[in-house]
Amino acid sequence: MRRIMMAILLAGIALRVAWVWRPLDHRIRAPWRQADETQIARNFAREDPNILRPRIDWRRDGPGLVEMEFPLVPWTAGMLDRLLGYREEYLRVLSCLLEIGGLLLFAGLARRLLPPPGAAAAVGLYAVNPLLIYLATAMQPEPMMLFLSLVAMTLLARFDERGSAASLVLAGAALGGAILGKAPAACLGLVFAWVVLRRLGRRAFASPAVWAAAVLALVPPILWYHWAKGLFLIYGNSLGLSNEYPFLGLDMLRRPVFVLGLLKWETLGVVTPIGWLLLLFAWRAPRAATALPCAWWVSVWVFYLAAARTTADDWAFYYHCVSAAPACLLMGAGFSALLVSTGGTSLKLPPGARRRALGWLFYSATVLALILATAALLRARDGREDLRDMRACGLRFLERIPEGSMIVVRGGSIADEDGFPTAHNQSMFFAWLDRRGFTYGNEELAIPVLQDIARRGGRYWIAETSELRGAMSAAAAQSFHFVARCDPGYVLYDLGAPLAEEAR
Repeated sequence: MRRIMMAILLAGIALRVAWVWRPLDHRIRAPWRQADETQIARNFAREDPNILRPRIDWRRDGPGLVEMEFPLVPWTAGMLDRLLGYREEYLRVLSCLLEIGGLLLFAGLARRLLPPPGAAAAVGLYAVNPLLIYLATAMQPEPMMLFLSLVAMTLLARFDERGSAASLVLAGAALGGAILGKAPAACLGLVFAWVVLRRLGRRAFASPAVWAAAVLALVPPILWYHWAKGLFLIYGNSLGLSNEYPFLGLDMLRRPVFVLGLLKWETLGVVTPIGWLLLLFAWRAPRAATALPCAWWVSVWVFYLAAARTTADDWAFYYHCVSAAPACLLMGAGFSALLVSTGGTSLKLPPGARRRALGWLFYSATVLALILATAALLRARDGREDLRDMRACGLRFLERIPEGSMIVVRGGSIADEDGFPTAHNQSMFFAWLDRRGFTYGNEELAIPVLQDIARRGGRYWIAETSELRGAMSAAAAQSFHFVARCDPGYVLYDLGAPLAEEAR
């Protein structure tokens, strides 16, 4: 079994390393966020290296300080840029290392909780999970959150077994770090509360270790997010913390189609259709093996439901990475229950060889489905024709945009279809062209808005041809210098020399 586990781990590591040496080009999913991380790392290298002052390039005429999660990963990449020279790949390398560390931690946790066949099965599912393989080379904060979440859960499991106060305190510190990495990790506080109360009962409220763990889990994130909120209030820049509304509302409960969105990505990215059957059979496994993973998975679903305005959307597919670990543990427990006769709760199973064959059939189908989902996700990541054209046009325009000039680009919709605010600062051009400047919301596009941006220093407007329809096309031609066109979809205007002024 040890050799099998080693082979699984090596395969999982290889899948995480395979695509790490790529610059920030068109081969990206969630492009806004990865472009932002690239800018922030670059600005730590070139500007103020203070980790408390992250900066983006769509800063308008301000300093660019931005509200975001604690920027440890982009700061580290920025420091590597200072020491070794600029390489966008550093961000991918850091994500990869964190994901490999997470895989190893998960293997240790699976061996602690599950019998050997179930542990190997769980690690195999985790190793080929498409969301985790995608994130292993994505310039996003999730790998840090996942790694520290696994540290926290490993230490919490140790506390649950041994009652070690030190393990609980360290688990609280790791949870605080995970929440700093990204706020969804806060849902694990529910698991902490359940484990502590189950083990200590009323004594938990008088335990110094419990209070120390709670302080370490909560106070650093509260301090950081309060500081980050202050940056937003002063400078108006956010990566979606204050300028987007993610929460479930009564309007959604009246037409609960969001549940389909949640089940879609949980099925495609985490469990697979057959994997749901393995989860069902986990109820037959011993409660000692499934209690913690089940509480963990339930806590994640509390988050999914609470933030369903975001987590049910297609663009937020990667949010479902937080359920990969508990779901894989439960599927491993279900496989083990089918493979080995246990004394768990009753689900009538066929006897002997037929039961084991059913377990192998379900498990093999689940692994195959995850491998196919990984291939589909990576193909979708690398096949973005729209981003290929967008980047090619931006680089073609770059020779017309002097260094130090500020660009102006469409940012996206300010509100969703229900009228709630959305983060709308599309940032790929800023990262690809290495220029600073302005964004505007789709609903804001108008000649007076562009003229106001020009007065504030915005110079080169990269317009999408879809924006230049009807009267807007004629108004732009009458108001601004046409500089260049790039087929299939972009036009470059110089806002600094309006034609109306030249005519006078």
